[in-house]
Amino acid sequence: MKKLQHYSAPKFLSFNPEKQFAALDKLVSELETALSDEAQRTALIEHLQELKPLVSEPLPEKLCLLLRELHPKLSPHQIMNKLYTYHDGALRKDSQLAIRSGDGKLVSDPVQRQKAARITVICDNLRSVFNVGSIFRTCECLGIKEILLCGISPTPEHSNMEKTAMGTQSLVTWRKYDNTGEAIAYCRQQGCQICALETAEGAQSVFQTAFQLPLALLVGNESLGIEPGWLHLCDKVVQLPQLGWKNSLNVGVATAITLYQIMFGA
Repeated sequence: MKKLQHYSAPKFLSFNPEKQFAALDKLVSELETALSDEAQRTALIEHLQELKPLVSEPLPEKLCLLLRELHPKLSPHQIMNKLYTYHDGALRKDSQLAIRSGDGKLVSDPVQRQKAARITVICDNLRSVFNVGSIFRTCECLGIKEILLCGISPTPEHSNMEKTAMGTQSLVTWRKYDNTGEAIAYCRQQGCQICALETAEGAQSVFQTAFQLPLALLVGNESLGIEPGWLHLCDKVVQLPQLGWKNSLNVGVATAITLYQIMFGA
């Protein structure tokens, strides 16, 4: 657990008013990153309330209002809303906040875990680290076997992957290939059925497809889709049905929907 910032009463009283305000604001910023941890959240709010009477000059109006309304019994969502108002809507990015963990029911069905361990995702020249990070997060949630990153697809070494994958990039096995053909060949050696997720003519709906395991799901570039040459190497081409004007979803979203259908669909 991260060690919390703490100011003793003598130390806080030794600060001039400007430094006292800065210290309180720093604690408020820490509160923002500890929303998902009840113990840390409570400790920070209690510490803020301890320091408030020690301030030598009237508090800035917004800070005074925030401290008056903060209470340990508030829910994380209620606190988040108050922090949002305090910062004029400029809360930290999701990647800077603590991830909620350990408070949900973990699905430990061995059959489902064995199923997920026979699924591989192949990324064909994905451009966006945001999308690749999103795919890492989905694959970690489902226990997918591995991700094959091909061509220009960013790897976990990318400086922004930590922000987009929310730490899951270190929890999922991955391999890097210069081109997608090599990744497909590797999956063939593993006995995988190769399915391409693409809005191509003749593609089946993912909700009407019988997927066979072991399986490799091939997903493509955000703008150009999967390179046509690789589609001919696939056993099936599947797509997500669209009812609106736009004919495709974001690749990270589409991959998540498809993997969940493969895992839990009828």
